Amino acid sequence: MIIKDRQEASNTKMMTSDKPEFCRLERPIEIYENERLWIGRGFSKTGLLPTERGPYSTQDGSLSWKSMREASLALLRGDVASSTLDNNKELWNINGKPAAADVDGRKVTRRGWSFHEDNNGNDHESTTIEQEDDFECSNTQDDNDNNLIDALSDDYCGFVSCKGAQDGPTDEDGWQYFPDFKEQSLLYPNRKRGLLDFVRRRKLRRIAMFRPDHFLPRDVYNKCDFCDSKAVQVIAEAMLDALSLASLFAYGPANPEKVTDAQVIPLKSKLIDTLHIGINWHEWKRDSKIDIDDVKERLCTFAEKCVGKPGPIMHLLNPDMDQNIQAIQPLRKKAITKYFTDEERESLARLLIKDIDRDAYQLHCENETCASSLHASSNHGNKEDDLITCQFQFVPCPNYKCTVQISKKYAKEHDDECGYKVLPCPSGCGMEVARNNMHVHVTTRCSLRQAECPLSLVGCTAIVQAADVTKHLNQHADTHFMLLSTRMMEYQQLFKQFDTKIKMLEEKNAKLERELARTTALLSTKNESNAISNDLKKVTKRLNALEGSCRTEFKKVEYDRRSHKK
Repeated sequence: MIIKDRQEASNTKMMTSDKPEFCRLERPIEIYENERLWIGRGFSKTGLLPTERGPYSTQDGSLSWKSMREASLALLRGDVASSTLDNNKELWNINGKPAAADVDGRKVTRRGWSFHEDNNGNDHESTTIEQEDDFECSNTQDDNDNNLIDALSDDYCGFVSCKGAQDGPTDEDGWQYFPDFKEQSLLYPNRKRGLLDFVRRRKLRRIAMFRPDHFLPRDVYNKCDFCDSKAVQVIAEAMLDALSLASLFAYGPANPEKVTDAQVIPLKSKLIDTLHIGINWHEWKRDSKIDIDDVKERLCTFAEKCVGKPGPIMHLLNPDMDQNIQAIQPLRKKAITKYFTDEERESLARLLIKDIDRDAYQLHCENETCASSLHASSNHGNKEDDLITCQFQFVPCPNYKCTVQISKKYAKEHDDECGYKVLPCPSGCGMEVARNNMHVHVTTRCSLRQAECPLSLVGCTAIVQAADVTKHLNQHADTHFMLLSTRMMEYQQLFKQFDTKIKMLEEKNAKLERELARTTALLSTKNESNAISNDLKKVTKRLNALEGSCRTEFKKVEYDRRSHKK
């Protein structure tokens, strides 16, 4: 596949670079091209309905653009519209300095990603916005890579169509066909257009490279790649916590495992701006750890300042909102990880440390060669001597199954608390067990643990080592037999008592059943009496009615007779 060949060629080129390792970070930018079918006109972008996604969009369609140029620049820099966040302008200005160039009301901010490995020697500060946009959207390639470019026009800004097996069924141009753009419909793409397929889309991809020069001068970021592992981890984790909490504040705790591009990408851009990478360094001497604490404080309050806490109305509707947010935050963090990967967060954390710790070197290495010599030593002999002085060198934990990489200065501290470190059993049984499983081993598996006699339920109170249980049973067989006999006699007495109680209960039960039958018969007789009484009342009522009718007729006859005599 063409895109795969381009990635491999790019990786080969960058692995030979002398840049620090985190400067070689890459990620794919994916844009979806959308079209709708109109009878007589074919598929076109102009035929898209106003309620549908635009001509170019993200995968879920929550963000759309009219042109490929707008889409590629917006996703590269994270400059996407968000009415929720535009109300807060504080994060766009840092110490009175604009965080982004502003021309004709349009902001452009560099956030560490570019489609090009270098800027051809151009200084970003002296480059206009139009030149910067043209540079990012250009499709410049090395002469050796010309055969790797897909057959797309320059309007696609260097993006190539994805037609691999991992991208699902596509036609020869990368298009997939659907009945509509609903989420459920997009789950089942078709390679060819069916009778009910009226829309299509295809995935376009281009590899973006991490550019530390967007934040720091080369002489600062090009130092040794090794930084204090604890500080890196703390900052990286604080970034994820801040972003997940901000998304919960902004869009509520409903469905925490599902977020959209429109919800996360603007918040992520704001978060990167909040780090202030490049202007955290103070000329006067200051403790770097204090500056790190300032950054952590900014991240802790990021959600409140950027979005704001849920108001009193929301708390009135959901009194347990704070507890719900705290409970579901781990699920939201897991969902957001795909937007803010561990590698990107750790790279930003390292740049932040290098910015704050420029001269003090309390949290990162001041050498320029020890990280690169680590990679070179595997190919050009042993250069461990260059690494001896680097206390921030990342070393893997030697314990089996432990994947932690930590600064050399913390290696012993980590080893003293690593759960995978194999330790001898403290009871002296000779077994070696991982620290995580030591408690289980000591309490349930160790042959030298203190164990009760298996016959403790029948009265044996002996406590012996687990390995000596069999020996104890053999040595005290007579005693155990007496205990068992005594307990059997006690059980026999209990069985007799239970038999007596059972007989009493059976007699009582029989008596109750007889009483129940008698009561049922009485109730039945009473019901029959009530029925007869009701029938008599009905007959009496009918007789009274007939009697009244007869009296009326007799009166009429008497009246007619008297009238006839007269």
